[in-house]
Amino acid sequence: MGPIALCADTTARWHASWLSALGLRSERRDSVWRAVDSPPFIYWTAITLAQTTSPSDVEDAHGTVCDSWSLLELGPLGFESIDRDGCEQRAREPWFLRSPRQLAAERTPAELDVVFVSTPSQVAEFEDVSVRGFDGEEASVEPGAFHPASILGDPSMTMLIGRVGANGVAAATSYRSAEAVGIYGVTTIPSARGRGYASALTRTLIDPSLPAVLSPSPEAAGLYRRLGFERVGDLRQWQRP
Repeated sequence: MGPIALCADTTARWHASWLSALGLRSERRDSVWRAVDSPPFIYWTAITLAQTTSPSDVEDAHGTVCDSWSLLELGPLGFESIDRDGCEQRAREPWFLRSPRQLAAERTPAELDVVFVSTPSQVAEFEDVSVRGFDGEEASVEPGAFHPASILGDPSMTMLIGRVGANGVAAATSYRSAEAVGIYGVTTIPSARGRGYASALTRTLIDPSLPAVLSPSPEAAGLYRRLGFERVGDLRQWQRP
């Protein structure tokens, strides 16, 4: 499996797991993973899994489509090339891959407690920290709207909370397949950034025996390069209401 195909496949598996936990259906068909039922807006509704995917394979999709190789032209089908926040400049994101090898030694911040999520209450805490990390410290969501406790039934999914004292300040998740570990949703609340917490959680999720894949924001690309990730391609996001 090529590097972009590995990124796309692992990301589709991560999406399928969360949608299943939410009680929503998904499927793989015609070299595309797709959500059968409409998911929360944070999730893609279709992901291309092969370079041979054609526009007709996703023409009936709604929400946000991940064009994994940036090869499709979906404008004539009523899509716009924008990210999920409506930004044209962020419509393209890089795929990063880290080949299997040991991590260089690095000290975890002494004040940070890395918690492996294993209970429903911790899933709720993970969701709360994640929402505040991405949308601001005053943001909130109905518990279980994005990340329900039923995800604990999938042993391939790992969720981490970074705590300082009793306060959750960072979150990250990963999905492990036989071929790779996909790392997603790494975030730190604004008031706790710049202290190495995101790096510590990412390092915890990396398995030196497997490739690791992710798609970083431009602001986080430097962090992942320092951890040994390399850019292997670009995806493009297409959105249609």
